[in-house]
Amino acid sequence: MDFKGPFFKRDPVKTYRANQRDLMDKLAAEGERDVKLQMQAGQAQRYPLGGGIRPGRVSGHVVGRTSNLAGKRWQATAYVTVRNQGFTAKQGIKLMAAASWLETSIHPFRRTIGRMRRARALITADLLKGLD
Repeated sequence: MDFKGPFFKRDPVKTYRANQRDLMDKLAAEGERDVKLQMQAGQAQRYPLGGGIRPGRVSGHVVGRTSNLAGKRWQATAYVTVRNQGFTAKQGIKLMAAASWLETSIHPFRRTIGRMRRARALITADLLKGLD
């Protein structure tokens, strides 16, 4: 068999899916960075839950990812969350309570989502890059 011709020629330009994966990776990393910075800035506020997890420690558990916990890659989803893996039940509850308090007081996740939505035109341009 002869595998020549335009059908078998590999295109060096990234495809839409590859651009989409790269974009989701960038969004997850940027979202994680943005939420962490907002939480660290908000840690100076008084923390009402006493004992255990403090807001400054919550930012260390913020994770941006593009795959599920088993490692399967999502095609078009970027996810930023507080992860309590490796904690006891009591510690996990305290971590999530501190994260919830931070979200209700300074809204780091809501602000990050808004910033990403406002950047939609730039994001679309990145997706179509190299597709001529």
